[in-house]
Amino acid sequence: MPRCQRLSLLAVCLLLFRPVQATAQTAGPTYTVQEGDTLFGIALTFGSTVSELAAANGIEDPSAIFPGQQLVIPGLEGIQGSLQFEPLTFGETLASEALRHGLALGELARLNRVLNPLSLIVGQPMVYVDQQSPSLALPTSERKAVEAGQSLLEVAVALNIDVWSLQAHNRLEARRWSVQGELLHAPGGDQPTTGLPPGLISLEVGPLPAVQGRVVDLKLIAPQGSIPTGQLGPWNLRFVEETPTEWIALQGIHALQNPGVLDLQVGLASDGTFSQSIEVEEGDYGREALQVPAETLDPANTGPEDELIAGVVAEVTPEKLWQGVFSFPTSYFEAFPSVFGTRRSYNGSEFTYYHNGLDLYGSSTTPVLAPAAGRVAFTGFLTVRGNTTYIDHGWGVFSGFLHQSEILVKAGDLVEQGQIVGYVGGTGRVTGPHLHWEVWVGGVPVDPLPWTRSAFP
Repeated sequence: MPRCQRLSLLAVCLLLFRPVQATAQTAGPTYTVQEGDTLFGIALTFGSTVSELAAANGIEDPSAIFPGQQLVIPGLEGIQGSLQFEPLTFGETLASEALRHGLALGELARLNRVLNPLSLIVGQPMVYVDQQSPSLALPTSERKAVEAGQSLLEVAVALNIDVWSLQAHNRLEARRWSVQGELLHAPGGDQPTTGLPPGLISLEVGPLPAVQGRVVDLKLIAPQGSIPTGQLGPWNLRFVEETPTEWIALQGIHALQNPGVLDLQVGLASDGTFSQSIEVEEGDYGREALQVPAETLDPANTGPEDELIAGVVAEVTPEKLWQGVFSFPTSYFEAFPSVFGTRRSYNGSEFTYYHNGLDLYGSSTTPVLAPAAGRVAFTGFLTVRGNTTYIDHGWGVFSGFLHQSEILVKAGDLVEQGQIVGYVGGTGRVTGPHLHWEVWVGGVPVDPLPWTRSAFP
């Protein structure tokens, strides 16, 4: 066989048996790989598969991606730009996010795989395209709700904008009519572009996701003289004024609250409300079985006691009496006989009870110390709780000290952090001497330990 024919045959063979290379796709938005990203995680985030991502980017080894690498995301053809993430804040809707970033509503829904716009959860990461249509983006704006009988022209005049610009920025296209209650935006304002009622400037919620037995902190900004209202799940929020335009509400999440979502509704008494969901996670609590005197489980004793204490801790004093982190109420805090949230069985019962405080070691000579400044709200002997003291720290925050051998303060007394308020004991429903320490926030007992590590709010 002539040499040229042999070379031609070799070339054909090499082409036939050459390893197949993935063909890079040029269309579609891009994502910049971050530290800790995997191709599997990126595919899961954007509703793709590892093989589709690899094929779109010419990747032979899926484990060989690196921070800073630009990946084309398949399945989003027609959308161009760099994909970014940011958490959804309270009041942001699919429509307001589209307006804020200059995106078409359908594009944003497609990027985030949103089938129901009402299902967005505060804190969830939202995907958007950076600077898709800068000329139509509204990072800040002035909001106005359409009043009964008000035309688009009248709304435009009220917002000091021409009606054509109002239509363009609100994606109304050729629509000439308005809808009562519809929220419209005009560029040039200094408020965030959100779906909140016009008078409610912003609401920060954190930390998220919420956790069983922990505290949610809400900070609301509105015009001076506003009257904020709100509800989180079954709990009415009690906002206290921090400055003339800022309000704070602290709310505990019950240790037995079902994991999932809770509805959060906040607004102004004169300006309507906005509702959105937050996520609640499990608190990862253990179990323990105890034997206690039967009378301390009798509903005839526990019911009236629980009702009495619920009334004490329901008060919301508008003055914040504590500063900084709480200190431990005894000198023994290296280890604990029992921690908050532990699911309990009493006298062979099912694990339907839980521990609503933190137990600390001690004896009748161990002083009980006020963990923070406050005013004594209750003292007395109770069948289940024994010798009991509750201190009001303000803003709906209380400390409770149970099973004491002696109480040294009375209701109405002002106490300072570290002041002796009693002595550890073994009164009430106990298996031995110890101090049971509770922290209540918004009428709900929460884990005291985080209060000794971080300042709230």
